[in-house]
Amino acid sequence: MRFSLFYNFDILPGKSVPELYREIEAQAVAADALGFDAIWLAEHHFDLYGRMPDPLLYLARISAITRQIGLGTAIIEAPHYNPLRLAEDAGLLDILSNGRLRLGVGSGGANKPVEFAHFRIPIEQKSARTLEVIEILRQAFDTGRIDFEGEYYQYKGVEIQPRPVQNARQLLWLAAGNGTPEVAGELGCHLLVPRVGPVSRHQQIIRRYQETLGRKSGFVSVLRFVYAAETEREAQEQTRRTITRYAKYDCGIDWNGHTDTQEYLDLLNRLHAVIGTPDQIIGRLQQWQQEMPFEEVMCQLYAAGMQHEDSLRSLRLLGSEVLPRLQA
Repeated sequence: MRFSLFYNFDILPGKSVPELYREIEAQAVAADALGFDAIWLAEHHFDLYGRMPDPLLYLARISAITRQIGLGTAIIEAPHYNPLRLAEDAGLLDILSNGRLRLGVGSGGANKPVEFAHFRIPIEQKSARTLEVIEILRQAFDTGRIDFEGEYYQYKGVEIQPRPVQNARQLLWLAAGNGTPEVAGELGCHLLVPRVGPVSRHQQIIRRYQETLGRKSGFVSVLRFVYAAETEREAQEQTRRTITRYAKYDCGIDWNGHTDTQEYLDLLNRLHAVIGTPDQIIGRLQQWQQEMPFEEVMCQLYAAGMQHEDSLRSLRLLGSEVLPRLQA
């Protein structure tokens, strides 16, 4: 099992955005030293939910202050990009970081219509546009030349420079949506499974991906809330505000904040969260991996309502107590 970090850049009102960036940079440096595989960044525009409009630009900053950690987008919202510029920017960052880029690509959330309206992209086109962008990126990364005739994008003999260090199979990670497991499997790309959704749906997505892969090697990364503290009570206290917020946002539940109830346990299951001691986390991660095969867990341990100092301690505890016992 491999371990990475995920950041949504969601904040509560009054939080300084520049301060948020500095805190995540500090956590990235710590994760790099502790042996985490990658840091993954979500993309958001305009709304208070997340403050990261340009993951590639921010990852360029992270690449300069770290040495070996992978640099992932989870995800780039493909419909908002010119595919040629995206291919160029990704190639440049892969070179600057010595082949550390992981370009996670998706279509953007159906629950974010404001983004599509502001970018003047009809939201009903988001999936079809994304599939075209994926093929354009594949050509750019594998051959350096794009010949493509689609409904939304048309290019003839476009040469892409600079060429990335990695090829398309290494660079491209596809968000697990309705139609992407088969696309990822056919290309031999890696698959990103979201945190939201029932386990049965995640199992089905991974099964479809594996069936399409055939004999090709694949890689599945799943997103989960993973938060460690010395005691279970400390972990619960330090995440209470965040779980309250995500209970409302993801599940539509007005949680009362009590952690000694069945409602809390059910809520953690729905949020795919493990909050407790290192031993509790190890047991739950092993259980998740038995339920569905995956190679990497993206740990979301810093979100709106959490304190940077607490999350940094959680990160270090995971690095010293959990990773050595489970890391491949």
